[in-house]
Amino acid sequence: MKIVLVAGTRPEVIKLAPVRAAALSHPNVCVEWIATGQHTTLADQAMEMFTLRPDRRLALDWDGSSLTSLTGALVSELGAALADAKPDMVVVQGDTASAFSGAAAAHLNRIPVAHVEAGLRSGDFANPFPEEGFRRLITPIADLNFAPTRDAAKNLRNEGIARGKVFVTGNTVIDAVLEIAKQDRVPEVLSRAKPGERLVLVTTHRRENWGEGVSNICSAIRALRSAYNDIRFILPAHLNPRVRDTVAAELAGEDRIEVIEPLAYPDFIAVLKNCTLVLSDSGGVQEEAPSFRIPVLVLRERTERMEAVKAGTAKLVGTDRETIVREASRLLGDETRRRAMMRSGNPFGDGKSSERIVREIAKFCRVTLAEPANAAGAINPVGAAASARA
Repeated sequence: MKIVLVAGTRPEVIKLAPVRAAALSHPNVCVEWIATGQHTTLADQAMEMFTLRPDRRLALDWDGSSLTSLTGALVSELGAALADAKPDMVVVQGDTASAFSGAAAAHLNRIPVAHVEAGLRSGDFANPFPEEGFRRLITPIADLNFAPTRDAAKNLRNEGIARGKVFVTGNTVIDAVLEIAKQDRVPEVLSRAKPGERLVLVTTHRRENWGEGVSNICSAIRALRSAYNDIRFILPAHLNPRVRDTVAAELAGEDRIEVIEPLAYPDFIAVLKNCTLVLSDSGGVQEEAPSFRIPVLVLRERTERMEAVKAGTAKLVGTDRETIVREASRLLGDETRRRAMMRSGNPFGDGKSSERIVREIAKFCRVTLAEPANAAGAINPVGAAASARA
């Protein structure tokens, strides 16, 4: 059995690397990894972490900014690559231009498509944009939809997707997080914290928060820093200049607010698990933080990961300055309230999602998997487990 994994961004690399590892643990599975080039530095950083070398790299001809130019180039280049590779299955992840283009190019080449992290819905095509549209467009193309949760599977069934095409597997990011968290790492930014200081991790990059939203977040950070003299903020600045320039202008040089370069993923996880609180508009952080029982205030008006909100591990606060300050203060000033958000486990997975996905792909392709063998150059494969038919 030959499968092609399509990845273009750091989150895609992190969430598909465990699938690659699980697939390669079976001697009769061949895996080809296509790096689309949607992101360069951050995606390469993630691949290096997994000692992963792509089998193909696309050389995209696009204008570097517009989504139409990017998507057009991706569909064209991926179409040619898949026609040459001739896999039994193309696997895409999430809701990026790379994921949508990979699914579209496979469909146009009459190659079956598997969608990892299928069924997430915010109910609003503008939030997040363009992700909500991309993931909805992938759904009818996909032959296999791997939903991370039962809520995500329910979304797919409500849209008329046949039960035989939907499987609840958990989220593969938990496979990666739990493996990486075993490493004993102390990033430099942690070593600069003073004894007794509490750490608050902040991440922001969402397109809908550019401009006023990011500015409001920065203003809230300054207000919270002034209110609590034992808090140190750590903000890895996103590489996008629309975010980076605002953050630099408003927070550079501020005491106890560390604006740093993006962290390698193992370092990011090391910081995350040592935090008191997270402020983030990232979807991935909403999935990762519950593994370490760290509360998340979600800097968005809507989230497609309501499981975290329902479990009590996350709360939607948007980007209004006063709301952020009020909700963060409730947790920073009341340990009982903060601990109440830490009681639930992670609703997104148990660390065994990738093997479930590989087994369902094999069933679809009518292949009997050979007994697992460790794969060189990949994170440890997750253990076998039966997937749940949605």
